[in-house]
Amino acid sequence: GELVLAIGWFVAAALMVLVVGTSGLAAQDSQNPGVKTFHVQGNVYMLVGAGGNIAVQVGAEGVLVVDTGLAQMSGQVLAAIRTLSDKPIRWIVNTHVHPDHTGGNEALAKAGSTVAGQPAVVIAHENALSRMTEAGVPAVALPLNTYYGGAKDFFFNDEPILLYHHPHAHTDTDSLVFFRRSDVVVAGDAYLTTTYPAIDAAI
Repeated sequence: GELVLAIGWFVAAALMVLVVGTSGLAAQDSQNPGVKTFHVQGNVYMLVGAGGNIAVQVGAEGVLVVDTGLAQMSGQVLAAIRTLSDKPIRWIVNTHVHPDHTGGNEALAKAGSTVAGQPAVVIAHENALSRMTEAGVPAVALPLNTYYGGAKDFFFNDEPILLYHHPHAHTDTDSLVFFRRSDVVVAGDAYLTTTYPAIDAAI
């Protein structure tokens, strides 16, 4: 609670940077279908056109991807990531369970690898694992690295990465992802620039 309150103003400022950077991109890309890449700031890039927006953090340790888009767009997503880094995809973070944000989990996990040579690790709130397991999602696409409660943090590519769970948001699986050094927040579908967020009453 204290950590969330302490950085609340900082998160709000970071979110505004991301919103200003993306508000004009949807109109720009509506004329050019396919996956487009934009530098947000710091180590973080955004991929647009694969379903839900995808964030990509790159660095010496490898690649971290937040959300993976629709399954049928995985080839284009991987090609776009390879224009940013030739390092392996180490981590995938899902902001929530909807298939426009998780459909590419299997393909991206198999294309990546941990340092032990296993498919890239998928992270999400424990509610996401429960929902995806119930839906029959293949094991390699499941977020087997989960967290419970309000928050999780880890360090990758020289910056802290913080995940915050919102239990009553777009779904009960939502995580907000904060790249602290790059000063970028990824909100998934819990925050939209064009309308109020849709509340999925079934989840």
